[in-house]
Amino acid sequence: MRLRGVRVHNLKGVDLDLPRDELIVFTGVSGSGKSSLAFDTLYAEGQRRYVETFSPYARQFLETLDKPEADRIENLPPAIAVSQRQGRRSSRSTVGSVTEVDDYLAVLYARLGRVMCMKCGTEVRPADAGSVVAAIEALPGGTRYQIGFPMEVRPETDRDALAAMLREEGFLRVRAGDRVETIEEGPIPSPADGETAIDVIVDRLVRGREDPGRRGDSIETAFDRGLGRCRLITDEHTLTFYRGWRCASCGTEHLAPEPRLFRSNSPIGACPSCKGFGRVIDLDMDRIVPDPSKSIEGGAIAPWTTPKYREHLDDLVRVAPALGIPTDRPFKFLEPEQVRAIVEGAPRQGFLGLRRFFAWLERKIYKMHVRVFLSRWRGYRTCPDCQGARLRPEALAVKVAGRNIAELAALPIGEARAVLDAFAASEAAAGQVARRAIDPVLARLGYLGRIGLDYLTLDRQARTLSGGEARRVALTRALGSGLVNTLYVLDEPSIGLHPSDIDRLAAALLDLRDRGNAVVVVEHDEAIMRAADRLVDVGPGAGSAGGRILYDGPPEGVALAPESATGAFLSRRRRVVPPARRRPPSGETLTLKGASGHNLKDVDVSFPLGLICVVTGVSGSGKSTLVDQTLYPALLRRLKGGHEPAEPHRELLGTGAIDDVVLVDQSPIGRSARSNPVTYLKAFDEIRRAFAGTHEARLRDYGPSRFSFNVSGGRCEACEGNGYQIIDMQFLTDVMVRCPECRGTRFRAETLEVTYRGKNIAEVLDLTVREAFAFFKNRPKVQEKLRPLMEVGLDYLRLGQPASTLSGGEAQRLKLASYLPTSGASATRKSARPATLFLLDEPTTGLHPSDVLTLIDCLNTLADLGHSLIVVEHNPELMLCADWIIDLGPGAGSDGGRVVAEGPPEEVARADTPTGRVLAAAFAATGATPDR
Repeated sequence: MRLRGVRVHNLKGVDLDLPRDELIVFTGVSGSGKSSLAFDTLYAEGQRRYVETFSPYARQFLETLDKPEADRIENLPPAIAVSQRQGRRSSRSTVGSVTEVDDYLAVLYARLGRVMCMKCGTEVRPADAGSVVAAIEALPGGTRYQIGFPMEVRPETDRDALAAMLREEGFLRVRAGDRVETIEEGPIPSPADGETAIDVIVDRLVRGREDPGRRGDSIETAFDRGLGRCRLITDEHTLTFYRGWRCASCGTEHLAPEPRLFRSNSPIGACPSCKGFGRVIDLDMDRIVPDPSKSIEGGAIAPWTTPKYREHLDDLVRVAPALGIPTDRPFKFLEPEQVRAIVEGAPRQGFLGLRRFFAWLERKIYKMHVRVFLSRWRGYRTCPDCQGARLRPEALAVKVAGRNIAELAALPIGEARAVLDAFAASEAAAGQVARRAIDPVLARLGYLGRIGLDYLTLDRQARTLSGGEARRVALTRALGSGLVNTLYVLDEPSIGLHPSDIDRLAAALLDLRDRGNAVVVVEHDEAIMRAADRLVDVGPGAGSAGGRILYDGPPEGVALAPESATGAFLSRRRRVVPPARRRPPSGETLTLKGASGHNLKDVDVSFPLGLICVVTGVSGSGKSTLVDQTLYPALLRRLKGGHEPAEPHRELLGTGAIDDVVLVDQSPIGRSARSNPVTYLKAFDEIRRAFAGTHEARLRDYGPSRFSFNVSGGRCEACEGNGYQIIDMQFLTDVMVRCPECRGTRFRAETLEVTYRGKNIAEVLDLTVREAFAFFKNRPKVQEKLRPLMEVGLDYLRLGQPASTLSGGEAQRLKLASYLPTSGASATRKSARPATLFLLDEPTTGLHPSDVLTLIDCLNTLADLGHSLIVVEHNPELMLCADWIIDLGPGAGSDGGRVVAEGPPEEVARADTPTGRVLAAAFAATGATPDR
């Protein structure tokens, strides 16, 4: 692959030759141009050329990327990207659907599944003439038998007319119960007691003496006249055969197995009650009664404390004595029967109850305020019909290896693979068709196991996965595609992985390469860099200071590159040194008791406050479940009255020591071109005031709003301040072009005539943060707003860069910057701000080791101000600099979910756990010993 003169973003005419059969790692400091080279050049051009081979009609459904700015790009294969941004996952999205295992399982169950009756458990097989013949031939020789078909006879049926019709068709005998009667004259007999049908006899035969042709004709006649039903009657028993999927024992109808029946997002297979979501909306008593220590009279039932609905509370108080409900007792002491009476109500006594009250409100959901009100008091619970399986009963009646598809999907992937392996070796799976259905499932499950996801279940919701798990699940889809001669571009696949898990990821990448693919990885992890065939270091700095190739060759040679920060860290010329003194615990702790969400084993965890506390452990040990899905929602409820459901736990103690909680995650800060770093940090307000204060602006009577691209007046009205216009191409993909009126500046020409120190507002927005900091040297308020961006290592961002272009790690650091002090004076005042608890999810994402040092300084600044930090992290450097570590494990999935070590890093390094061994090696690399 040959690149010549690449000038995408900050790349400075890069020339590069890359072999197509190697694992290539692009590295460099944050903002140096790695992603511009890998994704905006290699992937964009490879994908664009491939899409161009499609018809215009097909291209409108495919994502198209802009042509990279370069002199020449040659020999690019079709490209596939596995980026950090995996898009928003819906409630229907699961591990099985994301990896496409569900699709293969649907085919497997449709082809090889056994339909077991939903009522009696008998295997259901659609019968035909051959099935009846087989049953006849199994009878002993000389056995007398009759072939017939059932016919319903209702009380209002004209039995004389029915007998006449049967005689005309040649049927002269019927069977009612154990009696066989002729109908040559008179009506047909009534059905036996407890039955609604009689059997019409088609033929009487003797086993071994019958004519096969006559027997076959009689069977076909019975099926035709019996609406797909045929009876085989002997003296000992009666067998019923159904031509469709109907149980021969109890007559229960089933559906024919087909792939759509086993997909929860198909109307054919989805559970009718929950529509395939597995959950239904119902009353959430934790929301309705947020403070159970209150009594009913004291306002325990929150929705009835508003003046508009107070009458329902009055009704309850009025009928409470008759219902035996004390209204002056705390709600938590009420008996279950009393709570049930409050929910279900007593309509005869004039009390609707909570359930009927909300049902009454649902009639008014066309009103926005009613929908908002309802959402405050209702939550999700498991569907009572499918019990969370998300499929209709007919789909769950089909079994492979003794399990229906929901039971198989609920097994850990390692166990599910073992079940299917055993089934594949059985006689039931013999044959070429069976192998073609089983092998793709086993292959996908094998890939999931190889990259360390054996502990997940296929029915696990994708949005509950941690960042590292989600990225590896996406990688599985790429590995399972089986493509060759393809360019794979991956964005930091090691994110979310514990150092002990990196080896399996490296093996998967090398396997992808060995199939004949080109694998390009943007990465900072040392183990991945050393495993690469070729290392390309981009730098030396960020933004305009980067964009050059500092090194291109074997990984070990980068240490000799004089300008390379990567070489300095790989050669240990630069390294993170543990602090000489750690902050001692203050004694104040935040204690979470009985956490049992997902794989957590009813754990009690105490988080020391006022410190940098790192929660670590192998991937899948329960870190994200503990911090993001249990602790954070519980704190929101306690401190802010939030309604976000938390994973199960018994108690949360110690919240009185903190005033606020902030989750600093990697979700985007904005999805439009209007959101950018300076608007997020409110720095744009000060910049607009600076322009409004110029002599030219005052002469024209321009206020600060004149220099905003969000409001009419100073912005370009042709593009409404976006800087681009979208042209509808009808059947072709819409085209985004630079606005011809403002040429992408987003402002009117009159606005751009006003300058501050020789630059107009559009030129200022094009400055990097560091350039703008120097440019506004006479505007200390602007510098105060920009200083936090420099402290978190985002000085290379341009002021007007759209927030939608920021990576997850950049968005996270931008959020962190908004909480940093804006001046040196405020950084020394511990009481300047309320005590805040910051929860950070892998803040080192996307950071070069040199940038990790900057991040550690920022975290220490927040801790020095008196704030508390709980950080979910795997980075050994950050663990070395923590004050306290809580290590979960010892393994993943069912093997994890326990606290296996906690204390200062020196103490955890002595533990025999994966984290302990990583920390011990990190201490040794720095020359320090964990026993100090």
